[in-house]
Amino acid sequence: MLQRVLLVLFILLIVPDAYIYYVYVRKWTRTWWKRLLFFVPSLLLLVYLMVVLSQDDMHAVHQPMVGTLMIMFLTLTAPKMLFTLFDAVAMGGGHLAARVKSDRAYSEEELAQKEQRGKEVRRYVRLFAMAIGLCTSFIVLYGYFWGRNRYEVNNQEIYFENLPDAFDGYRILHFSDLHIGTFADGHEEDVSTIVDLINRQKCDVVVFTGDIVNYESAELDGYDQVLRQLKAKDGVYSILGNHDYDMYLRWGNEQEKQKDIERIKQKERSYGWRLLLNENSILRRGNDSIALMGSENDGLPPWPALGDLHKASQGLDGVEARKKPGEATKKPQDHTFSILLTHDPTHWRRNVIPETNIDLTLSGHTHAGQFKLFGWSPVQNKYSEWSGVYTEGYQVINVTDGVGNIMLPFRFGAWPELDIITLRKNTSK
Repeated sequence: MLQRVLLVLFILLIVPDAYIYYVYVRKWTRTWWKRLLFFVPSLLLLVYLMVVLSQDDMHAVHQPMVGTLMIMFLTLTAPKMLFTLFDAVAMGGGHLAARVKSDRAYSEEELAQKEQRGKEVRRYVRLFAMAIGLCTSFIVLYGYFWGRNRYEVNNQEIYFENLPDAFDGYRILHFSDLHIGTFADGHEEDVSTIVDLINRQKCDVVVFTGDIVNYESAELDGYDQVLRQLKAKDGVYSILGNHDYDMYLRWGNEQEKQKDIERIKQKERSYGWRLLLNENSILRRGNDSIALMGSENDGLPPWPALGDLHKASQGLDGVEARKKPGEATKKPQDHTFSILLTHDPTHWRRNVIPETNIDLTLSGHTHAGQFKLFGWSPVQNKYSEWSGVYTEGYQVINVTDGVGNIMLPFRFGAWPELDIITLRKNTSK
């Protein structure tokens, strides 16, 4: 994983140091050892980076080392990079303005005033850049020490016309993206916190929409007892996410990889969870029933696309009905009220809407970028549906921000969350 972002890491490490040294440090002192002191933090970080890269950093035992490296890296380099960008723009703008020719001649006094104004502007920009850098350090450190375990419970009521009467008020606890290997850096007790928080909600059913691990089944070792404690009246249901297919490690052969994937499946089943792999289960209340469907991961390349909605909807009336363009916005035909668990939210627009009458889809995968600021996240540039509830006609999707982290043990704004979805019968005509 680190190899994929290695170029970015080196740019973050080298470019700001080179700029700050050339523009400031070499003017502040002529003493060689004082100049060298400026580079010591980056040199130590570079050594640590080389040590981590020399390890097989995707295996469970090495994941805490990777997470610590990434936090240290961002804390040190991100503020300097932001300062460099702002300061370079201000300085470049000042030099450009000085070179622009004017139709009139300026007196020496006017030139001095212009130069003074330019210095003041650059000073204010520099102070602003320093403030942005300090804020960035605060965000990174807050996200690491507090944000990553600031667990929240979000409540949503969603209305459906064709919801069976007996399921009016039915409560679903939706959580996703546990990425349990990330907790191995001294936060193992957080898994117990999450399970206890889920059980305290006393929902009718608990559903998990994939990515229980980061890279391999070994991450689950030691958590069997706590994950078996997860309970709900109608049971706990789960699916696999892209990380649960062991696609990020180099395996000796395909058989070894498949054996590890099977171990992940066996582990989930041993917890008492019902793993839905392109299949469905019926939930009943008296004479009424709804269908809970589970799809294997179906994402965009390079992630696995193994979902089979035809297979997942077998035995259900009217759920699999290929629709004409635009029909998704019309009133649904009679069909079994259905809830789909699918890890990747892009599956909804690619296949669920155009090919089925599935009423409610539950997904994760995006983590909301693990960062939100005033409702914005960089991940929204990639995903149409990335956090919260979205509606297309009568079909609805909920994308949870997840409870875990991948590679970077950090969250800010996109706090780790559990979603409680209450189904409501829409009686309006």
